[in-house]
Formats: sequence, structure tokens, C-alpha cells
Amino acid sequence: MASSSKTSKVSKGSSRNENFLSKDNETAYGRYSASKITPSRILIQSDIDFQILPLFSSTQLSFILTLSHSYHKEMFLQFLSNLRVTPECTRLSSFVMQQKVIIDKEDLGTFLHLRTEGDRLHSLIQEADISWSMVNDTLRGNKDKVHQPRVYTLLQNARIIQHVLRSSIIPKAGDRVNITPLLSLVTHLIMTNKPFDEAQLILDYIHSLSDIRHPQTKRKKNIALGHLVCYILEKKYNLIYPEPPTEEPIFFTNASFRSLVHDPTVEGEESEGDKEAPSEPAPVPNQNAFNDIIQRFDTMETNFGQRFDQIDLHMKTQEDRHNLDMAWIRGQTDYINQNVAMINSYFTAFNPQPPPDQDPEA
Repeated sequence: MASSSKTSKVSKGSSRNENFLSKDNETAYGRYSASKITPSRILIQSDIDFQILPLFSSTQLSFILTLSHSYHKEMFLQFLSNLRVTPECTRLSSFVMQQKVIIDKEDLGTFLHLRTEGDRLHSLIQEADISWSMVNDTLRGNKDKVHQPRVYTLLQNARIIQHVLRSSIIPKAGDRVNITPLLSLVTHLIMTNKPFDEAQLILDYIHSLSDIRHPQTKRKKNIALGHLVCYILEKKYNLIYPEPPTEEPIFFTNASFRSLVHDPTVEGEESEGDKEAPSEPAPVPNQNAFNDIIQRFDTMETNFGQRFDQIDLHMKTQEDRHNLDMAWIRGQTDYINQNVAMINSYFTAFNPQPPPDQDPEA
């Protein structure tokens, strides 16, 4: 009876959760759930005094920029944990709410109205023949031949476009001082009205989140675009999580763009002073000081990120040293055990008699 009870307990402990296709996926769920969700900001043009959507008129991104969709994070976590991607990264297959689901490039074109043809930017950015002088001329007005990462050197429209992209479509939490080569390339193509594969850009980003499931990934990424995944699952498979949503949309506000856009109303108010000059000039906000505060805050945020990277490196070094120490201790323990076993075998085989003066029976 005891043996039967023990067998039953073992089989119960080894059973996997029905929401996952394998034990590895269930383990990956724990790593994804420990990651932070970065919500994508939604742009409602009627609530913004600045004209932002016209800057994206050459793209088909307006729908996802304005898509307000609440979702439960459990659906997105299950999707990522069971995620499988084809070698070409054109199809995402997963297992959500005990149902197999597939999201391919055509679904992004159908449900999100994205362009599905053009250059694949994640592949293009790996090529060595990118003309950064042309990109820099568009974004900064200079023709430097290497990529420039600093955001504050961007022209006004370039700074607005990259701000929207990194807040909504290519989420990048933390560092707001620097711009990645991918973000620079996308901004350049939008400003020069050159089409690119927008659906593939989203698929490649979701695929990149697969790095989180690997144990060697020490510092977990932020996960994002859950509202797009859950929106497609709801429209394609009618999948709706039975509990209330946990992730609500957040929206761009005027404050999001005030430091990026020059406000012409200040000059208009000054021109009206020709008829009657005021006794004291009206205080004008110091825009440069405000931008300087933002720049300092972004620098502090970047420094914190670098400090965390240093901590991760230190912890990895300590872990490697610990593993070496434990390997040495195990080697010494094995050596001692071998000597004890050899001595024990000697006494067992030969059974030597103690000297007469030490024999307790003598």
C-alpha cells in the first residue's frame, strides 16, 4: 500500500499544466511572468493639439497607432510561453487557453491593416552597406558616415517619429537618450516615404522575446505588443479571457510632444504687442531649460540601466567563481570517499588482526 501511494504521488507531481504543451514551456512561463510589461501608448489625434498622424501618412501604421484594446496578461503570457516560430519568421504558432492558435503575416495584414511587402528591416540592418550618411542627412541634417545614437541631435520631425515608434510599435524601455540603428532606419524610411514590410517588423519583434525563455538570459527584457496579439486572437478565434482585463491602454498627451514640437503661438502673441506694449514683458517658458531637464532625466535613466548591467556582470562572475569552488570541493570529497572506500575494502578483504597489546579480548 505504501509503495502504491508513493507511486501515485510521484505521477501526480510529474504531471504538467494543461495550459502548456511541454514542461519546458511551463518553465518558460515563469520567466515571462517575471518580466515587466511595457504598455504601448495609443495616439488619439483629436485629443492632441499637434499634428502627429500626418507624419506617418506614407505608412499603414495608423491603425495600430490608434488601436485601443484591453487584454488580460495571462493570454499573452501563455502565447509567449508556448510560442513556436517558423525559420522565416512569417508564422507564429502557440497554445492559448488550451487551444492551438496561429498568427501569420497575412493575419497582420487582415486584422491590423499593415503592409506585408517590402524590405525586412531586421535583416537589412545587419547589412554592412547601409548608407548612414544618407540616413543622418535625413534625421540630423549632416552626412556623417556612421550611425549617430544621440536623440537630442535629431531634427524635429525625426524626433517626433522616433518617439512615437519607440513608445508604440518598437517599444524600448529605459534608455531615452540613445536611438538604436533599427529605430533610425525606420524613421528614415518614414520621412523619405519609402515603404517597408511593416507586418514583418512586428513579427520579428515578438520573435525576439523568445530570448527570455533561455536560462542564460540573465537580465529579462520588457515584453510588449500584447494588445496586438490578443486583438488578433479575439478577432480570428473569438478567444476572450474569462476574467476582466488586467492591461488597460495608455494614451499620448500634449505633454508627450510639447518638448519635441516648437509652439508658434508664442511668436504670435509677441507680434500682437505692436499696438500697445505691456508695462512688463509676459514671462516666456524657458524651453531650453525644460529640454535640459528632460535630457538630464534620460541620462540618469541610462546610467541606471548601465549600473544594472554591471550588477548582472558581477553576479555572473560570482556565480562562475562559486561553480569553480564547488567543483573543487566535489573533487576533494570524491578523493576522500575513494580513500575511505579503499581502506574499507582492505579491512573487508583481509580482516587483519590487531596487535596482541591492542586486542580488547586478550
